[in-house]
Amino acid sequence: MFENLHKALLPHWLQFQQQANANPRLRWMLWGVLYIFLIYFALSLGEWRAEQQQGINQLQRTAVKLQQLKSETEWPEREAAETEVAQQLSQRLWKAKTPGLAEADLQNYLRQLMANYNVDGLRLRLAPTETLVLGGETLLKVSADVSAMIDVAQIDPLMRAMAEDRRALLVERFAYSPQRAGQLSLLVTAYFSTADDTAEATNAAP
Repeated sequence: MFENLHKALLPHWLQFQQQANANPRLRWMLWGVLYIFLIYFALSLGEWRAEQQQGINQLQRTAVKLQQLKSETEWPEREAAETEVAQQLSQRLWKAKTPGLAEADLQNYLRQLMANYNVDGLRLRLAPTETLVLGGETLLKVSADVSAMIDVAQIDPLMRAMAEDRRALLVERFAYSPQRAGQLSLLVTAYFSTADDTAEATNAAP
């Protein structure tokens, strides 16, 4: 088969050689095509080598990181510490099954707290409740804008009571104006867990 193909192509090859020998422009064109092909091949080979080297470098960096991780001996202690912190944070979350109950709990807590420190003219205004998903758990973010009149001597005990409560209450804004009859302005936020197995009756105001 190959012998027949050789015999069929040989006349065409000889004719092409004769034309190339007789036509200098054709010879230069063929050399130009060959030169372009060689440049393209060299560039492609260089890019391939660069990609291969980049892959090797990445594998080497990964191997070094894995070796470093393998040599670490504190992973069990770190995991235990992180689990303990997560449990502590979970215990400081407020508990409510629905947004409505969460809003009511925060309002009742703030009203009772302010009553304990003899504030006057209390006004509470809730922001729209937000639903967040953190670590696979659904949380409700309830914020309240608090405005009231309070004696300056009561501010420190009031703030300390909020800070020492077992449920975390974030004070995002604090303003006090003694020139305006002791007007206190707060923006407080509480995060509620909605997990059924954690709902408790301890959300009642202190």
